[in-house]
Amino acid sequence: MKQSGYVFRMQLSQFKREKGMLIFYAICIILIGILVPFFLHSITTSLIMAAFLTIMFLKPMLSDSMAGERERKTLESLLATPIDGKSIISGKAIFCLMFAVCFFSANTLCITLTNWLSDSGSDLAAWQWMSILIFAICNFSAISLIGVYLSALSGDLRTANSKVALAVYPFGLLFLVFLSVVFLNDVIIAVITGVALILICFGAIMATAIKLSKMKQSDYFENVKIKKTGKAHEGRSTGITPKSQFAIVFRHELKYLLTLKMLLINFAILCIAPAIFACMFPGKNTLNAAVLITALMMPRVPANLIAYSIGGEKVYKTGESLLSTPLHIRPLFLAKCMVPIFVSVIMLLLSSVLTLVVTNISGILLSGTETAYRYTIEQLILLFPVSIMSSITMVLLSGILSVTMKTSRQGLYAASIIGMFFVAPVAAILYLPQNTLLWSAIYLAVLFICNVICVKSISDNISRPQLMRRF
Repeated sequence: MKQSGYVFRMQLSQFKREKGMLIFYAICIILIGILVPFFLHSITTSLIMAAFLTIMFLKPMLSDSMAGERERKTLESLLATPIDGKSIISGKAIFCLMFAVCFFSANTLCITLTNWLSDSGSDLAAWQWMSILIFAICNFSAISLIGVYLSALSGDLRTANSKVALAVYPFGLLFLVFLSVVFLNDVIIAVITGVALILICFGAIMATAIKLSKMKQSDYFENVKIKKTGKAHEGRSTGITPKSQFAIVFRHELKYLLTLKMLLINFAILCIAPAIFACMFPGKNTLNAAVLITALMMPRVPANLIAYSIGGEKVYKTGESLLSTPLHIRPLFLAKCMVPIFVSVIMLLLSSVLTLVVTNISGILLSGTETAYRYTIEQLILLFPVSIMSSITMVLLSGILSVTMKTSRQGLYAASIIGMFFVAPVAAILYLPQNTLLWSAIYLAVLFICNVICVKSISDNISRPQLMRRF
């Protein structure tokens, strides 16, 4: 336990040194804890969004906990100390648990104060607050321990992200389901559901703890084999020969993406998230919650993809060899940026159609009436043109920051800070009472102008010598 405490303090000191991330989390608390409840006037909706955001931020932290050490070549020196591998995993898991509990609690406190100051009131009783706190600790404990364990079994950060996501998202969904049940204000149903879900979390913790107990110290030193993705498609010929450098790079990036099965599964899970949120808030404005979650989630998908695509060239030391090819810089950069945008468009189409189908089916089953849910013009503008423009902006910013900053991870964090600002205008447009169509069009025009300026600036200033210095 003493060794775990040392690892926890080490992680805490490292966390404090990352000033940019502290600013990022503070901005998120302001957005979700203050601005969202101010516009929504609903403590239940705000709490569910706070839980969803906590789980989203916990996932990359868990992925980086052990796989990041292995990728940065610091795991060997850490394991060479007298600290055993089990203490390293438990210390990192405790830190992730404390982060999740503190971040969710800070959001909850801000949401409560904002509702109280805006005279919206609090619809939750004392037993509801207590049950939410107890389940949050149990749920975050299971997510933290399983996530760090899966990260220890991953050969690199990209593999860890895929593995951890498959564990984090299902347990995160359990948390959202529990919140929805607690908000029904039925003590008996809440207790039964809570006990059942806590047993699931406790069982997952025990199963992971048993697996950890069987691991030897030498197991942590083993080089985890990384599957050679992409080779299955290298020998296949589609009969289509790309005629431009842009097409060559785009085709190569897309083929590689299709080999990442775990990542594609994660994208499929994210496509379901807006439909789940829409079902949790039935009513006249049920689709507003889905649009707001899309605005929160969608810019992060292309930002992560482009950070791994461009920043990964720096991490794996492949940027120099890529720049040594006859490929021109502009088509190379634009093709790498186009793949995440293409993925975002596909996800938007699937997610919007699924949300409409699920909300209409759930409306018929719950209310018994054939209430037809349809997107308004304002919602369609925010869902498609605005989300696509936001994704383009995030791709360009993440690509530039991944190259210019010291590490691609710092570039991704900086882009994530900027990406949070896309949520506030969408929330204001959806929940302000007047001129929503006009403000939607204005916001779309502003994003379009920013993208044009950004593309022109990159096209005029990007050069091979600049990139060679960065790589």
